[in-house]
Amino acid sequence: MRWMGIVVMVVMVWWECCQASHVCHGGEEPIPRHRLASKTGYFSAEKDTRHWKQFKEEVVGCTASQVWLLNRHGTRYPTQNDMGRMTAVLPGLSQKIVANHQQGRGCLKEKELEQLQDWFPPYGPHDKEQLQETGYDELAALGEYWRSLFPHLFDGHFDSAKFKVDFTVKNRTGQSAYHFLRGMFGEDEVGNIELPQPYSPNFILRFYKACPRWLREVYKNNETTYKERQLFVLTEDFQNVAHLVSARLGFMHPLTPDDLEAVYDECRYESAWWADRSSAWCAPFTHHDFEVMEYHADLKYYYEDSYGHPLNTKTACRTLSDIYLHFRSTVSTSEARPQGIFYFAHDKTIMKVLASLGMFRPREHLRHDNFQSMRARVWRTSYVSPFSANLGLVLYRCSEGEHLEHKVGIFFQGHPTPLPELCVGVACRWEELQPWFAEKHATCDLSKLCMLHDEL
Repeated sequence: MRWMGIVVMVVMVWWECCQASHVCHGGEEPIPRHRLASKTGYFSAEKDTRHWKQFKEEVVGCTASQVWLLNRHGTRYPTQNDMGRMTAVLPGLSQKIVANHQQGRGCLKEKELEQLQDWFPPYGPHDKEQLQETGYDELAALGEYWRSLFPHLFDGHFDSAKFKVDFTVKNRTGQSAYHFLRGMFGEDEVGNIELPQPYSPNFILRFYKACPRWLREVYKNNETTYKERQLFVLTEDFQNVAHLVSARLGFMHPLTPDDLEAVYDECRYESAWWADRSSAWCAPFTHHDFEVMEYHADLKYYYEDSYGHPLNTKTACRTLSDIYLHFRSTVSTSEARPQGIFYFAHDKTIMKVLASLGMFRPREHLRHDNFQSMRARVWRTSYVSPFSANLGLVLYRCSEGEHLEHKVGIFFQGHPTPLPELCVGVACRWEELQPWFAEKHATCDLSKLCMLHDEL
């Protein structure tokens, strides 16, 4: 029995140390809604508006003739896996947290404890992966926004000869397409739009799902893809968060990484859904804690969907070919058909296409041991893939006297964004981009790329 006494003593010492270290952060820190990784709501996400002045100067005398737009679906309910994990953990955990505070442990305030007293998941099996109401509003606002940017292209009437719409087999992307068109063309018009039937495999919008090589070498490769994330859990940065968050919830032992992630995920979902209220599940995290948890999430997506593995960028070649073929046709015929190409897909699609274009490339790979030096990184999921993230390429026809040329504006989250690895300035000359896109198109062979090469 002596060892039990030692364990109790160690736990009591740990608890006293935590209390002495002032784990209860002073004041009420607002939830950093712009830093919730891939669960960041679009209205809260950071937007870079710095390049508008230069862009407008570079497209003087130009008229937009074609818009190619790739959207991530809007804010949604949890996936089946997330929902199962959170519903298995959080109801019981909420009761323990309340009991901890009744026994004099923990840092939550009365209003937060009231939220947790009879907490029950605000979703059920029928909600899984569906668009949440905030997602409706995000996509409708995006449709209105793009119409305001190019009113001569989107004049309030939907013509199937002028606009191409496509989305994946997941309900949330079809729902996103509907609400985007509702915002762009209005309530009366959207009811008359016949949306296409989604199909699978879709090599433009969900190419990775149809790539056995990517599934095996990246997505299901625990040894390499998720190594840095697993190592980060063992670092002092992450362990400090686990201990301090647990202490603020009144526990005399640290939560497991899975339980901590369940608390963090519920915080993120509720923050994305309800901008006007604070989730009690966010209360134990400081701003620094949120930053650590964001990096924990980033280490997953960086290797699974972005610069962390070279196969990620290669699998997006059919999407790049689609841009090239639409723009090439418009340039050669001087007639844009269609005028708008609207695609609705997923964060994996967005991140792979961004990396294919060399956008937001960090100065070094994200690793488990460089969190501190990467705190000002340009690649973070909160920025590159919040809910409703969108990438638009706009083809402009520019004339000065008898001289005619074409330029391409790259819009990320609706704002002009440079492509420093591919062109000079903010508005790229098509003559600069065309050879690069043509090469990607000519060498795109997903059958060959995605073939599994087993050792014989």
